[in-house]
Amino acid sequence: MQSFTSFFKRKILRNNRDRWNYQYDKGLWDGLKGLDELARFSVIVGYIKYLKPGQPEILEIGCGEGLLQQRLQTQNYGRFVGMDIADSAIQTAQALADEKCTYLVADMDLYQPSGQFDIIVFNESIYYSKHPLKTLQRYATYLKANGLLIVTINNHKHSDELWDSIKGGFELLDEATTVTSKSTCVCNVLLPKETVDD
Repeated sequence: MQSFTSFFKRKILRNNRDRWNYQYDKGLWDGLKGLDELARFSVIVGYIKYLKPGQPEILEIGCGEGLLQQRLQTQNYGRFVGMDIADSAIQTAQALADEKCTYLVADMDLYQPSGQFDIIVFNESIYYSKHPLKTLQRYATYLKANGLLIVTINNHKHSDELWDSIKGGFELLDEATTVTSKSTCVCNVLLPKETVDD
């Protein structure tokens, strides 16, 4: 019976808050803190520091336990808002928040951000949206002038199709691929089409 309960919590509850809380409570996302995730996070931090030096305002959708904010460090942002559907992850992240950083629990498909941002990050999270392209386009309306989206997607059997869909709605500013012992991940810096100079 215990194995059935575990299966139910891991698989059947896969699209709601209970599933994510179960996974974080069991430590199933602890691997994100490992060496084989360093390259992906480093590319995102590098893009932020290079493309928006100073004190950009950043929104991270699907922030988990706040690992990006920890790697970015407080001197590299003016405001950081992290959002995730998992209460357990946000509770951990809030313990590490600072005076410029806020964490909150919300569903990415329903959340309405407060204010506008220089950068919006979807780090391994966009494929959990019901409508990835529409979700990215909706969030792009919360970008400041010359704002950008940073999106990472781990290579899997549907990743090329997902990227093709996304790139149809945005202009690609840059792309980087990281290859580790665990996986291959593509990071794209995207601009809303209406902000691209002709």
